[in-house]
Amino acid sequence: MTEATGPSKRPIRWRPFIGILCLACAALVYVWNFRDVPRQEKNINSAVIGIATLALSLIWWTLFSRIKWRVRIAGVILVAACLGIGSQLFEITGVSGDLVPIIGLKSSSGSGDSLPSNSPVKIKPEDMPPLDLIERPFTQFLGSDRNTQIKGLAASPDHIQKIPKEIWRQPVGEAWSGFVAMEGFVYTQEQTGDQESVTCYAVHNGKLVWRYDYPAAYESVIAGSGPRSTPALTENRIITVGSTGQLTCLDRSSGELIWSHSVVEDNSAKVPEWGFSPSPLVWQEKVIVPSGMHGQDGLRVYALGTGELEKSYPQVPSSYSSPIVTTIADHEIILYFHDRGLAAFATDTDQKIWDHPWGTSHPDVALPIVLSNNRVFISSGYGVGCALLQIQSTETGDWTIEERWKTIGMKAKFTNVVERDGYIYGLDDGIMACVNLETGERQWKEGRYGHGQILTLDNAILLLTERGDIVWLEINPTQARELNRWHAIDGKTWNPPCLAWPYLLVRNNQEAVCFQFE
Repeated sequence: MTEATGPSKRPIRWRPFIGILCLACAALVYVWNFRDVPRQEKNINSAVIGIATLALSLIWWTLFSRIKWRVRIAGVILVAACLGIGSQLFEITGVSGDLVPIIGLKSSSGSGDSLPSNSPVKIKPEDMPPLDLIERPFTQFLGSDRNTQIKGLAASPDHIQKIPKEIWRQPVGEAWSGFVAMEGFVYTQEQTGDQESVTCYAVHNGKLVWRYDYPAAYESVIAGSGPRSTPALTENRIITVGSTGQLTCLDRSSGELIWSHSVVEDNSAKVPEWGFSPSPLVWQEKVIVPSGMHGQDGLRVYALGTGELEKSYPQVPSSYSSPIVTTIADHEIILYFHDRGLAAFATDTDQKIWDHPWGTSHPDVALPIVLSNNRVFISSGYGVGCALLQIQSTETGDWTIEERWKTIGMKAKFTNVVERDGYIYGLDDGIMACVNLETGERQWKEGRYGHGQILTLDNAILLLTERGDIVWLEINPTQARELNRWHAIDGKTWNPPCLAWPYLLVRNNQEAVCFQFE
């Protein structure tokens, strides 16, 4: 007589789950090794693959795994609980320049409408700085020459190898603006709650000298909140543009309003998707600014003294780059790198004289570099690359623009690059690189610093990384070489640094710090 046996226990069905994991791994290998797309798109693709893998794994677990039902249900409940608790405790506070989410604890309070309790201390008259503290003024975006180069200044070996003395560190309102500096004062822009501010601090102690507030606010998880542009200084005035296009002229010593315009409203335009970013250009008692998206005009020119609109230029697509004035082929022109190309405007008329097509629908941010022999270098991120343009003007007034070469060897997303001795140095989609101007060939590419910003001295490059490190780099077309590195500020740092010798000012959307070289 044989003993009866019950039904055999079915084994767990692992093959579908293993197949899901193998497909996910294969997809990641394909994205990162065979897709010729920007790093940002690869990160997005990886996130989609991760979400799809989790969803398919849950379907396998719940419906096809053959695990006991009570274990399956418990697993689903556990995953749901983890997601629910995580969504209550954490939030996406922003993204990196490569679109990697930045996760942080949820704040217990909103942004609010009042100034933070840790606002900087208002300065007393006896604490005002001497007016000769700053030896080399830093008067506008990317330095007084508007091109990242601090000419006539060389860093000594001690300056490079020793960490400069920290003078002060304090919280600031949100913004991607940089500092500008003159005499004993430094200036920047900030946002707190539903108002933007132009602020002036004493360089030697960080105390607040004055602040000018006006109602405006821009908020974005992806792009960050607050003003984007960097102020411009004259002998007695400061010019700023806020994140919504509010153009303001203030007395530099007191912060009193002289005049203001809503550039976007005056032009019947719209604020660009990622905020109004171009920095104002002050030139020959004039203020030159782009005028927003889908407006009537391309650029607008205001009188520095009165704020009166002197002229406007024909419409071109908006962008996040800033205008420059330069001389090409013996003609003084305004160059503006917009989202469909590089446009030139005559300084003595209200006419656009040429517009060279370039790029895609992605933003153009980096300023063009004007070179000798009527050449201009342009660069864009998002996989577009760079080009060297040869520009000529005929006696009849016609212009020709020829692309001598085009390559993906330098993709400046929202950083700026510099030329030195026939080579371009800059961050190629977050990695430092060097490109030969004559041929367009990349000399080297090394060191992932993220989407930071650079300044250039006579003998070295000063790089502020996206993570807040200061890196000194050798100017060398044959190899990448770090001379020194030290940590300056915590958090994502997209703001351009300010080197107003002997002071180095660094800030991001949370705090500001001032160092002094000795």
